[in-house]
Amino acid sequence: MDQRVKLPMMPLVARCQPCQPHEPRLKSGAKKRMSDLRWYLHRLQAMSLPEVADRLAGCWRMLGRASFLQKAAAHDPGRAEERQPRLPTKETAPPALRAQLAAEAADMMQGHWQLFGWRQVEVGSPPCWHRDPATGVVTAHDTAAHRLDYRRLPDGADARSIWEVNRWAEMTRLAMHGWLNDDAHAIRTAQLWLEDWCERNPPGIGINWTSPLEVALRLIQFTWFDALVTAWMDEQTARGHSRRDHQAALRRRIVPIHAAWCWRHRSCGSSANNHLLGELAALVMAVSRWPALAEISCTAEVAWEKLCSEVLRQFAPDGGSLEQALHYHAFALELGWLAARTMGCKAGAAHDRLALAGRFFIAACQGREPWDFGDSDDAIVLPTAMRRQTHAAELRAWLLGDDGAMRWWLGPPPMVAARGYTAGLAVPEWLSFPSTGIAVLRSHGWVARLDASPLGFGALAAHGHCDALHVSLWDGDHAVIIDPGTGGYHGYPQWRTELAAWAAHNGPLPHPSGYATPRRIGPFLQTHHHRAPSLAVEGASAVARLVHEGHSFQRQVRRHGEQVEIHDTEDGRRPFSICWTLAPGTQVKPLTESAGGACYQLERAGHRWQLTLSAATQAEVCLEERRVSPAYGQMEAAPAIVIRGIQPALITTLGRM
Repeated sequence: MDQRVKLPMMPLVARCQPCQPHEPRLKSGAKKRMSDLRWYLHRLQAMSLPEVADRLAGCWRMLGRASFLQKAAAHDPGRAEERQPRLPTKETAPPALRAQLAAEAADMMQGHWQLFGWRQVEVGSPPCWHRDPATGVVTAHDTAAHRLDYRRLPDGADARSIWEVNRWAEMTRLAMHGWLNDDAHAIRTAQLWLEDWCERNPPGIGINWTSPLEVALRLIQFTWFDALVTAWMDEQTARGHSRRDHQAALRRRIVPIHAAWCWRHRSCGSSANNHLLGELAALVMAVSRWPALAEISCTAEVAWEKLCSEVLRQFAPDGGSLEQALHYHAFALELGWLAARTMGCKAGAAHDRLALAGRFFIAACQGREPWDFGDSDDAIVLPTAMRRQTHAAELRAWLLGDDGAMRWWLGPPPMVAARGYTAGLAVPEWLSFPSTGIAVLRSHGWVARLDASPLGFGALAAHGHCDALHVSLWDGDHAVIIDPGTGGYHGYPQWRTELAAWAAHNGPLPHPSGYATPRRIGPFLQTHHHRAPSLAVEGASAVARLVHEGHSFQRQVRRHGEQVEIHDTEDGRRPFSICWTLAPGTQVKPLTESAGGACYQLERAGHRWQLTLSAATQAEVCLEERRVSPAYGQMEAAPAIVIRGIQPALITTLGRM
């Protein structure tokens, strides 16, 4: 019972010298060809006929690539609409925001960046745009983007880590500081970095042109960057200084090709998830600022109309994202709301659905220890939070009406459906989102999130995890029972496979074999999806049921007095197992054992809880160590209480001590 099984932790990164592009170390030829063929066959099966036709048309468009690039390079973005995006009144900026921006700018200009809100890296000044800062690997920067396989970069490099450096949030942050604190050096540094980026990333060449979403996110950042720098330059002009030449040259080099690329290469079919929302939001914002861009892309109105359709398609009627990933829910909500704000949208179906999405995020996200369900790559759209590492908590506070940095930059959030969650108004004990398949308990200081959702969005289920019937549990802001997280994508395949699997989550599983499906074919493709579980909320209880591979499991979660009780059963009375993974740093002390279960004291951050297991028959209970991922690319050890051979039921009770 009290024996701890030590699992070796994998090293976080494998360092290598960032001197020149690396040659990839690949699988043996026959094994790789079989793996590739299998992936392509399943990927083709996930496509509709219109999507296949669109992708074939994309291959045809490659023949006109040279003329497309020439036309975009020659296009003049024209005069900017200075009210887009709308900047706040400078004089009302919170002093704490000015100080935070100044402190960050000093570090960033020295090449000291913080990626994903936690990883301190040296990127250089200007940054090395093709280097994965986690591994030191430099990718090829003279190869056409369509010939690069960003899914298999050499020596463990991760495309997402490289893209994080190239999303230009740091340039926007420097411009925010330069405008608010009148720092000409910060603005000129950001301009020089962008000039260097353009020199080293010609259109269509290298990893930074492989994904249209990355192009879109850069366009969104530059739209704000240009507005901030222009506002600062206007102030300089009023003082008799002229500083417009550098920004005008950047505008001509960056804006037309990015807008044209977003429109020409926008995502389609089974790939049209949050990526398409990003591409359309970028066009709404950029074309609203530079209307002449419509000549090489589309009008802002056309992009907005298409984005509204995607908002209604990708968010369920109850507001939850159908991608079944809470972080991507927040990401898509930000994209939609930035576009709505640009268009001045204050009503309508898309606006109301975004308001419902805000309501869902308020309910499902918990404080400063969120432990999101589904995929998370810690992406943000704009750096409007006071601090990157608290972006999710600040987003939730903004939706609740907090007067923080986000509200200062963005104004009030969509509030039509979120008003019931503002302070002082009564809410039900359970908040149920049946279309999404999520129920959230908020009562007596406890927060429990029960997952009864489908695997994910569409045929790919790209960002969904095998987490049906999983429950996460918090005591206030303190996470107790957690979701394992994501680990990483292409550069972290072993973490990705492990943390998205059934065994990493705490839903009941057949013992000893577990489930054989769904099957993951690559990072963003899953086959043989399970059926959507059922969900019912009655009074103080929520009940989810999953029927899969001949097994029928039921999980009931309820508040019982000052405790939370989780009751698991298997209809066929066959043995099953459950793994309760606890937040990293939790100290676990066995208290009692009996034929029917066990009792443990849990302690973390000065808080103590008692977890009691009650089974009808003898079950094997042991303490183990599991890997969990609190942020993208970050892995930690966490204690886990594993119960095997449960038959026919288990009651788990958690209470404060």
